[in-house]
Amino acid sequence: MSSDYPVTIYRIDHGRCPYLPGRRWQTDAIALGAVDPAIYEKLIGHGWRRSGTYLYRNRCPGCNACIPIRIPTGGFRPSRSQRRVLRKNRDVRICERMPHVSAGLLRLYERYIRRRHDSSAIISAEQFASVLVETPVPFRLWEYRVLDRLVAASWVDILPNGISSVYFAFEPDESHRSLGTLSILREIEQARKLGKSWYYIGFWVQGSPSMQYKNRFRPYELAYGGRWHRFEQ
Repeated sequence: MSSDYPVTIYRIDHGRCPYLPGRRWQTDAIALGAVDPAIYEKLIGHGWRRSGTYLYRNRCPGCNACIPIRIPTGGFRPSRSQRRVLRKNRDVRICERMPHVSAGLLRLYERYIRRRHDSSAIISAEQFASVLVETPVPFRLWEYRVLDRLVAASWVDILPNGISSVYFAFEPDESHRSLGTLSILREIEQARKLGKSWYYIGFWVQGSPSMQYKNRFRPYELAYGGRWHRFEQ
């Protein structure tokens, strides 16, 4: 980062690790007013991610299991099971929007975190906006709809050479559709249409059941020390 950016790094202890048992989750965080998208894209390879107007990276004691992962849009080919997901969801269309707060999005988000993350939290419009509307980089909302019904929503950063998934939520009653897999497949397509080379999908954690789906999209690349390494298998 240049000297124009804030340099205060906050260490935050979130308690129990959501990915691996017996570990604690701690992050470094930086509050931002703005950030050059090209600089942020480089920082992704060093473990930084964005949430609202903050950049954060996992800095847990004695652990470096969270590894940045991305998919090359030019080399990716869906597997047989992934093609079945595409066929099953031919009735789902994507509508691009500027990020905003609406009753439908709030309801979808709350139902998702309650059912999928065992949370009883009530999310206010202000809390929702602070994470999924306010942004220091170009940002888009992609709504997944069946006819006029909202079944999922994806928030993505538009970066110089790729797009970066910020958050994805889906209607729990539609889990039979494999909407998480669908979102990655469709967003790789969207990235290609935008002329982007990479689709950044956050972290991969070896040994975490909730993360194993990410390395089923092949080839993929993992970043170690800021350098990306390709894996075909």
